Amino acid sequence: MPEERGLLRIVLIEDNQDHAKILRWAFERTSPKTQLLFFQDAESALAHLRSNGEDPALVPDLIFLDFNLPKVDGREMLRLLKASKISKDVPVIVLSSSERDEDVRNAYRLGASTYISKSVILNELSDSLQSVLDYWLRLAKLPDRGYHG
Repeated sequence: MPEERGLLRIVLIEDNQDHAKILRWAFERTSPKTQLLFFQDAESALAHLRSNGEDPALVPDLIFLDFNLPKVDGREMLRLLKASKISKDVPVIVLSSSERDEDVRNAYRLGASTYISKSVILNELSDSLQSVLDYWLRLAKLPDRGYHG
């Protein structure tokens, strides 16, 4: 059985307040081993990543990214994340209400690690989010970010 890692640092970028509240609740309920940082827009998330990028212990392990954000949309944000030396290796899980094949292909082309339909996450919240977190906590090997335990 794979060794389970310690605290999982997650950045959630979601502009829809209702979706953000539901996802926060689900993260708290499904995994006590997560530290969730929430941002309503790409600009504030980028500012945080840039200001904390020098400390490997503060770089997130996962980024959940809404694909339809105001101002800097999720597509541009994904491109910026993958172009940055700070976040280029961080897996990005795209959350989108779109199930169009064009959007799915575009997300993977831009460097997304996973594309998940919001309808799946929000309709089967605990089970689907638990599956995603189990994968990243137990099965996937993520780069060491300075964990001490």
